Amino acid sequence: MNVPNFLTAMRVISSFAVAILLCIPCKYLVSAAFVLYVVGAVTDWFDGYIARKCNIVTNIGKFMDALCDKIMVIGLFLVLLGLDMFGGYGDFWKITAIFCAFFSSAREFFVSGIRMIAATKSIVLAAENLGKYKAAFQMYAIGAIICAKMMVVDLGIADCFLTPLAFYSGMGALVVSTILSLISGVGYGVRYSYLLKG
Repeated sequence: MNVPNFLTAMRVISSFAVAILLCIPCKYLVSAAFVLYVVGAVTDWFDGYIARKCNIVTNIGKFMDALCDKIMVIGLFLVLLGLDMFGGYGDFWKITAIFCAFFSSAREFFVSGIRMIAATKSIVLAAENLGKYKAAFQMYAIGAIICAKMMVVDLGIADCFLTPLAFYSGMGALVVSTILSLISGVGYGVRYSYLLKG
């Protein structure tokens, strides 16, 4: 396993660790989860950079990168929703987060289905630019929501303007990522519709 693929695999492991830390009601574990999440999210850029820089881009690397992103994003969406980390600012934002997570997850499954069909024809579909922007907004959104929780639980600064700033910027990024998800999903469907025939 080369370095980029190792970093990609570690992103999945860090996602599980973040989920576990968030679920344990102990002081400063949310902070630990936030730091670990940021490190894991950074590897999403770093592994691709190393692969291109060292000319070791592989089909398995492209597949793993896309798969690990989905595990990280969908898995942590479920954790944040399960822990009601979107509900502290009113039911509107909680419902918004639920629908954003639903539509984003549906898009991921749809695109993954197209990728699997393409794989049966020995075609590997790498991530497209719009999908990368979508992933960046999703990762920021998750990180911002965890950061807002950290400020309340670990730092005790719920009344500071930084806490709602983190939360609302995260929700804004979540909405933008969902819009990009839908546009990207439709684009995949149109662009690779020939794979769905027969």
